Amino acid sequence: MAVRCWFCDVRPLSDEALFARGMRELPWAERREKVLRYRFEKDRILSLGAGLLLAGMLQEYGVRDLTVHALPEGKLVLTNCPQVHFSLSHSGTLAVAAVSDLPVGVDTEILSDVDSRILSYAFQTSEQEWVRKSDDPGRAFFRLWTRKESYLKRLGIGFSVPPDSFSVLPDEPMPDGSTFSEWEERGHLICLSTEQAEKVELREYSLFSTKTE
Repeated sequence: MAVRCWFCDVRPLSDEALFARGMRELPWAERREKVLRYRFEKDRILSLGAGLLLAGMLQEYGVRDLTVHALPEGKLVLTNCPQVHFSLSHSGTLAVAAVSDLPVGVDTEILSDVDSRILSYAFQTSEQEWVRKSDDPGRAFFRLWTRKESYLKRLGIGFSVPPDSFSVLPDEPMPDGSTFSEWEERGHLICLSTEQAEKVELREYSLFSTKTE
């Protein structure tokens, strides 16, 4: 089955009425609590938008029971539908989610300048050189960073594995056969990691119509 990768603009949630509606419609109490724990509005909006996007995707995928639980390493899985895999990310003004019948990982980052601190500790020497020699070092940096993030998310191990312990250079195949799909949308990079080359459906999702309830 094709991997579904959807993205949405979360800015409509800056409207108080739509934010309140979104909080009512979000199916996970834990996610609602997480949203409210954020100090800054932009982070609350991103967290809520990502949750709404994922819920919409799972429901369209055919999942009716959205109950989730966390594995020991922290990865969330569907309690009563473990054969459906999902991943979630947000940055800037975009939320991104991926759903598949195989493990999947997705990451998005808003494009900006190179973060020299991350470059030095998270990237191998060859990767650092690749970034520095690029015509657009900022874009090159985030291209590699989203690859590392999405890959570790798919494995479900987060940064328990040092990010500089493996390379994700675009011209070098991954030893385990993992593949990446990449897009640039509205000043953000999106990267999807899959176990093998698969057909990917990329789609923009609208959180709400223009009318409020």
